[in-house]
Amino acid sequence: MTQTIRVGIAGTGMMGQIHAKHLLNIPGVEVTAACGTTIEKAEAFCAAHTGGAARAYEDFNAMLDGETLDAVYICLPPYAHHGQVEAAARKGAAVFIEKPIALNTDIAGRMVTAIEEAGVVSQVGYHNRFGAAVLELKRLIDDGTAGVPTLFDGRYDCNSLHSPWWRDRSLSGGQVFEQAIHTYDLAMLFLGTPERVTGYTANLNHQEAEGYTVEDTSAAVIRFASGAMASITASNNAVPGEWNSSFTIICTKLTAHFKGSNKAEFIFTGGAEPVRREIDAELDVYAAETDAFIAALRGEGAEVCPIREGLRSLRLVEQVMRSADENGKQLNYE
Repeated sequence: MTQTIRVGIAGTGMMGQIHAKHLLNIPGVEVTAACGTTIEKAEAFCAAHTGGAARAYEDFNAMLDGETLDAVYICLPPYAHHGQVEAAARKGAAVFIEKPIALNTDIAGRMVTAIEEAGVVSQVGYHNRFGAAVLELKRLIDDGTAGVPTLFDGRYDCNSLHSPWWRDRSLSGGQVFEQAIHTYDLAMLFLGTPERVTGYTANLNHQEAEGYTVEDTSAAVIRFASGAMASITASNNAVPGEWNSSFTIICTKLTAHFKGSNKAEFIFTGGAEPVRREIDAELDVYAAETDAFIAALRGEGAEVCPIREGLRSLRLVEQVMRSADENGKQLNYE
């Protein structure tokens, strides 16, 4: 690999803009190309974020053919994930892809196969994994200080119609797929592999909203292979203008209450008296995930969240929705 890492970005919306900013803050990294749904959007993106240094494209394959890229960031809505990962892998480019990596596990499985057969670095955009409090809890679980994880209780809530594609289940997968999947991913990070899944969903407050076919209320109960359990709920009926993610995890020697990936109260219960510790950090999780991806690409660190992790979490939310569609039937995670 050349000393300078050349990156192409597919998707000129909010996530593409966030990643461009952080990529350009890393020495030796250049954003050399960007692809939008129109050439005008791509040109505006390149002008705003690279001073016009990057070349603009409106076709992803044309960008791959016209550039020599070391990595590609795929920052597209879920419905638009069709073949970009496979094409980039064939070109030998590392792939960073936003979640959910696909709308079903068949498509996601083909992505994983392409990445692993090509042997390229990959990462899924589960930025909450990089929060200071999340990292600390994972360390305490791994080294035994926290004891055995037994219960995860998570919640995601907001109140917004979002974009037209988001409120169309055929395009976004729904709130469980597109937003709450972050919480499901954290449950798997801490508790391991699911075994049984039960889910319920409903549209309780948006029946009259035009084009709204996704759920606005959901609840799931998950049993893990370890015997641990999780309950995860989500709502799009909460406080307008707020996007809240919180969870509690109870281990045999520690209970942790999270207000976000950077903020938590740890209560250590393994001694004679409980000991409380606050974590209140301001770590930029988007910068941290890009730092980790570039480090892995340079051979300076391990892959933190490779694409197979995206398949694992997608399988879980797919089973939650399938269970809900079958009136809460308990399903195997498989």
